[in-house]
Amino acid sequence: MIKLYAPKNDVELVLIQSILDGEGINYFILNNHFGSLKPGPAIWLYNNKIIMVPEADFERAGELIVDYLAQVEVKPQNRESEHSLFDKIRMGVEFVMFGWFMPGKIKRANHFDV
Repeated sequence: MIKLYAPKNDVELVLIQSILDGEGINYFILNNHFGSLKPGPAIWLYNNKIIMVPEADFERAGELIVDYLAQVEVKPQNRESEHSLFDKIRMGVEFVMFGWFMPGKIKRANHFDV
């Protein structure tokens, strides 16, 4: 078995699994169940999942994944701000006037100090 791809999340993993199943390509998911625990930060080979395929299917599976990733590539959109100038001014005024409602860290005297 050869390492084919390490998906970014479980959704991408499931989609790639369905593509490989549809093409009849055998695969193995390294850290399949343990990787879902994610007890802390993503540490390579600790909780990341890796798709492994046989050497005979490596080239075909690689082509399928490249095609899939090319189709789902998200292109940045140049969109205007969702808030109008009036909304931005209103939010600024609300922050200045009502910002004191937001709790902060309160320093209290320690009664146990002598």
